Amino acid sequence: MRRALILGVTGQDGQFLANLLLNSNYEVLGASRNLPNWIDNSLDLSRPEHKIVDVAKYTDLFRLVQDFAPDEIYNLSGESSVARSFLNPTETASSNVIGVLNLLNAVKELGLKNHVRIFQASSSDMFGPSELQLNETSPLSPKSPYGVSKFLAHKMCLQYREEFGIWVSSGILFNHESELRPQHFVFQKIIRSLVEISQGKRQFLELGNLEIYRDWGYAGDYVEAMQKSLQSNIPQDYVIATGRLNSLRDVIEKTCELLGLSRAMDSFVKIDLSLMRPLDIERTWGDPRLANELLGWKARTTFEELIEKMVRVNLSNLD
Repeated sequence: MRRALILGVTGQDGQFLANLLLNSNYEVLGASRNLPNWIDNSLDLSRPEHKIVDVAKYTDLFRLVQDFAPDEIYNLSGESSVARSFLNPTETASSNVIGVLNLLNAVKELGLKNHVRIFQASSSDMFGPSELQLNETSPLSPKSPYGVSKFLAHKMCLQYREEFGIWVSSGILFNHESELRPQHFVFQKIIRSLVEISQGKRQFLELGNLEIYRDWGYAGDYVEAMQKSLQSNIPQDYVIATGRLNSLRDVIEKTCELLGLSRAMDSFVKIDLSLMRPLDIERTWGDPRLANELLGWKARTTFEELIEKMVRVNLSNLD
């Protein structure tokens, strides 16, 4: 039985990944800085054993890896919100950069380079804005503290792979959402707000900019690419994306259609310029052909199906 350690198990990706691995006959240990809030399990996900560990504390992480002796490590820990990274850049750097460096050094010092494979969750925010479809060789030019932290972590993984022979693959993850997304993420904010408007519990949805375009996928699909990347013959990096571009306006229109909101959008959507991020990226979309070809992975959930899933759960949560 393979043993997998998931760092950052309490996030949406960690929960979906733990469920996937447990149902694939893995022994799974999950770790995070805080106790998981797993009381509500509306998706009926399988839950792993859990330990509280801060990846920014080297000794604690070293002991965790040493004691559990995993075959696979999935590093999903750290700050995941671009907006919050502007508010807390120091904490973002600590969790996203120091944690990765600690993990790589722990594997190196324990002499596990031939025994353990690492998946690093990199981000499309490393690319910065682009009108082009982005792949593994596209130039990196991050514009946020979050993007910069992910860029540094990504480069360190490459360095440790090339210089020390550490088996580490990075998934350059484009935006992905799910029923488990917290409400401070804009995709979930839109859907939750529109559900509440449709039920007479809210009057307005406030956003900074409707003309933001992203490649949005479903987290439940993306964790399958993570697992597949560690079954490959060699470590390398993969763009994980749908290859399809949509705007926030598209999210609103599709959600309104599902909820039967026929009023003009202007009657309940308000633009608040204070909600715009500094140096916001207007457009980014991915080219997942390498993952398609080498991993046999392709996003199965469409943009419309993603919204349907999230609308359904938000409606049930209001009951």
